Amino acid sequence: MSGKTIVSLIIKWGALICLILLVRSEFSGNKISKTEFDTMQEKVLAEADNSVMQSADNQMIRRLYGLDPSEYEGVSLSYPITNMGAEEILLVKLKEVSQADTVLAAIESRLATQKKSFDGYGAAQTEMLESSIVDHVGNYILFVSAEDPGSVKNVFESAL
Repeated sequence: MSGKTIVSLIIKWGALICLILLVRSEFSGNKISKTEFDTMQEKVLAEADNSVMQSADNQMIRRLYGLDPSEYEGVSLSYPITNMGAEEILLVKLKEVSQADTVLAAIESRLATQKKSFDGYGAAQTEMLESSIVDHVGNYILFVSAEDPGSVKNVFESAL
């Protein structure tokens, strides 16, 4: 092989490796969104049925999820108006991606509590909880328990 051929191969392989790394970083789920929290919250809640939910204050977020909203860039919780509802939307913008495990564990705990609460008598609520969605993309986490959680998830992902 000539020197030109070797250099050409090195350049081609280097370009291929760079392309692979670029594609991998774009689709890895660690995408840091620059979307402002208020904008995201507005879009997500506009897609939901707000007639069956109410906005939570920081104390209710702590009570239901054990999360301190001051530790995050933004936290929004809409929860059922009545004890017979299972509709819920939690939106969290993390300050640090490392906070994700704490939030995801809080969601898992809340979901388990809700499933246990409705077990045996709330068939519609149990079904809603079973089809709920947790979506974590980079610095945002969304939890949706609703009639159509997929539409809320789609709006969330589009707004990233």
